[in-house]
Amino acid sequence: GRWRQPGGRCRGARVPQMHSTSFGVSDKLQSELQRACGGAAVGGLQIHIRNETFELGETLPTVSVPALLKAAITPLLDERAPCYLLLSLQSEWALASWVPDAAGVRDKMLYSSGREALRKAFASLGSLSYEAHWAGKGEADVEALFAAPTEEKATLALMTGTERMALEDAKATAVEAASGKVSSASLAFPLTAAAATALTAFESGGRDLLLLHVDGETIGLLDSPSLPPLASGAPLSSVLPSAEPCYALLRHSSEGAPLLFLYSCPEGAAVRAKMLHASCKGAVLASLSGRGLEVSKSLEGEPSDLTHELLSSELSAPVSGAAGGAEAPAVRKAAPRGGRKLTSRR
Repeated sequence: GRWRQPGGRCRGARVPQMHSTSFGVSDKLQSELQRACGGAAVGGLQIHIRNETFELGETLPTVSVPALLKAAITPLLDERAPCYLLLSLQSEWALASWVPDAAGVRDKMLYSSGREALRKAFASLGSLSYEAHWAGKGEADVEALFAAPTEEKATLALMTGTERMALEDAKATAVEAASGKVSSASLAFPLTAAAATALTAFESGGRDLLLLHVDGETIGLLDSPSLPPLASGAPLSSVLPSAEPCYALLRHSSEGAPLLFLYSCPEGAAVRAKMLHASCKGAVLASLSGRGLEVSKSLEGEPSDLTHELLSSELSAPVSGAAGGAEAPAVRKAAPRGGRKLTSRR
C-alpha cells in the first residue's frame, strides 16, 4: 500500500500527501474547461500543478473510439512527471491521474493532494462519469477507464442519509472553482466523552499521540499509546488501524516542535468510511484550532507509507518563528469543509 490522495475517498491511493487549503485554476485552464464543457470539439485536457495552481498542458482533439484516445495520450505520459488527464469520449468525461512510480516523492504528494480539488473544479462545469489512477503505462487503459463507473455511482444507492449528506456537501462546494479557488466545507460530528478527555490530556502535554475516528455520528477515540512509537524506530503504522481510516495527532515533546495532523486512509477501507472521514476532516481541524491547537503540518495517505524516516523528518523541524520566544506565524487554517485540503506544509 502506498499513500494516496484525499482525496476524499483515497481511491487509487499511492503516496503520502501534504495538503494546502486551496488550489488555484489558471485563467487559460478555466477558459478551456468552459469551452470543453460547452460543447467544443475537445477530446481531452492535460493538466499540471505549478505553484499550487492547476495549469493547462496539452489539448487533445475529439475522437470516437478508445484506441484513438489512448494513442493521443500515450506521448503525454512521462515516466517521471505526474499530470492529470481529463478525457472525453462520446459526451462522457473521465479523470485519470497519472502519477508514475518513478516520480519524485514531493510530486507524488502534490498530485495526490490535488485530485479531489480538480474534481471539484470540473464539477462546477460538467459531470465526471469515470475515474482512474495510473502509476505505469501498462495501467493506462482508456477502454477500461470508460467501462467502469466511479465508486460514487456504484455505491450511491447503498448510502445512508448521513452518507448522502456528506456526498452532497462535497458537491455543493464545487461552484467555488469557477472563481479560481477550490476549498471545502465539512460535515461536523461531536466528540465522544472519551475523545474529549483524551484531547484535553493532549492539550496539557499528558500525551503526544492521539488517534480519533468517525464512530457512527460522533468522533470517537481509538486505543493507542500516549507517545508515538518513533523513539523505538517503529513506524507509526504499527499503531494505526490497517483496515479503517482514522485521524492522528502527534508531536515531539520538545518545545517548538510542530504539531502534525495525519489522515490515515487504507486503500482497502470501506468506501463509506473513506467518504465520512474525508468529509469530517475539516471540522475536526477547525475544532482543534478552536481549542488552541494549531496544526503546523498535515499528511494524508496509507498507514504503511508513514515511515519512521518521513515522520522523524517532519517532527524534527521547529515551527518557523517559534525560536527565541518569538510568536509563531499563523498557519493557514483548514478549509471549512474536510474535502481534502488541509494546512499547507511549512
